Parts: sequence; C-alpha cells; structure tokens
Amino acid sequence: MKGVFEVFRAVASAMIGVGKKKDLAKDFESTEKNGPWPYIIVGLLMTALFIGVIVAAVKLVLA
Repeated sequence: MKGVFEVFRAVASAMIGVGKKKDLAKDFESTEKNGPWPYIIVGLLMTALFIGVIVAAVKLVLA
C-alpha cells in the first residue's frame, strides 16, 4: 500500500510542479524496478479526475 501512496504523491507533485530532487531520484529508481505503468495509470486517473472536477465546477457556476 505504501507504493501506491508514493505513486499518487509523485504524480500529484508533478501535476502541480513541486518536488525535490531526492524524491525524483527515488521515483526514477522505482520506475526502473517496476516499469512506468503505475505512474501512467495514476496519471491518467488523476487527469480524468481533474477534468471532471473542472467540468462539474463550470456546470455548477453556469446553472
């Protein structure tokens, strides 16, 4: 479960543009071991969630 949380934290920090070089190096090591798919899947899910929140907010404001 710790690995999933770390992937979510890494993707979230990348989406908002903050992070430390130490964490980036750790993410690259994890990617070398496990492959990029966890990051790709979480990135797509978080992007879809972000777009959904924006669409819902616009519908709420325009309603």
